[in-house]
Amino acid sequence: MLQTLDTMEIALFLGLGVVFAAGLVILSRWSNVRPTLLAAYALIAVSFLYVGFATSAEQSGTWVGFEMTGVAIFGTLAGLSMIISPWFVVAGLALHPVWALYIHYYGAGRDFAPGPFVWATAGFDAAAALVVAFMIVTAKNGVGAAGKSASKRKGDGR
Repeated sequence: MLQTLDTMEIALFLGLGVVFAAGLVILSRWSNVRPTLLAAYALIAVSFLYVGFATSAEQSGTWVGFEMTGVAIFGTLAGLSMIISPWFVVAGLALHPVWALYIHYYGAGRDFAPGPFVWATAGFDAAAALVVAFMIVTAKNGVGAAGKSASKRKGDGR
């Protein structure tokens, strides 16, 4: 889907991604679920969407395998955020726009990934990374975004 977007279209789809990130925050507050957990699930889901797009590629077998590598990378970061540190999902969300833009907008993946979707996910990922990082840093009463008390973490020595 060789689509080159102009600056206004890029800004529009980046903004749409930011709106979806705001929706993630609202959903987190409404459902009382940790934002890092929702962000981790969203990162995995977005990675799988690219697998779906890869099925329409000319060499779909190769591209599906390549996209599953992305799912493994970002899924691992999401999983590590659930068991080790919420900063792993921030890292995954910060790296995913680089992956998406480099491969799916400027690279060979642009043959099957829609340009507007790539920019919207880049906006979502960047905004979600900033929001989750802010929530981790501003966590109150010693409870981080991972939901563990700072004094009860394993290996903390506290």
